[in-house]
Formats: sequence, C-alpha cells, structure tokens
Amino acid sequence: MALLIGVGATASPALANGAASTRNIILSGIAAIGAAIGINHARHRAQLDKQAQLETQRRQKSYKAYFFRKYGYYPTPHEVDDWYHQTYGVHAS
Repeated sequence: MALLIGVGATASPALANGAASTRNIILSGIAAIGAAIGINHARHRAQLDKQAQLETQRRQKSYKAYFFRKYGYYPTPHEVDDWYHQTYGVHAS
C-alpha cells in the first residue's frame, strides 16, 4: 500500500506556486549574501595578517639596528627570535 502511495505521489505533476518561487528567490539571496560575507571576511583576515607580518618585520629590524649600535655586530636569528618571544610573548612567524 505504501509503495502505491509513493508511486502515485511521484507520478503526479509538480505544482508550481508563488510560495515555492518566493522561497527559492529568498534562499538564493541569502546564499549570495553569505558568500559575499565569507569572501569579505577572508579578504579582511588576509589584510590583517599582512599588517601583522609587516609590524613583526619592522620590530625585528629596529631591534637589529639597536643591537648593532650597542654591541657592534648583528644578532643571530636565534637571538632575535628569543628577544621577540621574551618581549611579545609569541614567536615571530
């Protein structure tokens, strides 16, 4: 009996009504807005990451210049990383 009802339901023609059309338009709009938000967020994160990278480079360059003025030679990369970690609490990337 359930098989006959299932077959009968699939054999009937699809009814197009205004509610389904409106729902599809709304869902498509929501999907487009979600995609735009996702793309904008990714672009913003990339910009923030680039700014952080430039700031890290600026700090390290400044420290190297200070070190050279004080000791007369440049610090090793390990010394710079140790200083950065002690000063800012994170390792430079």
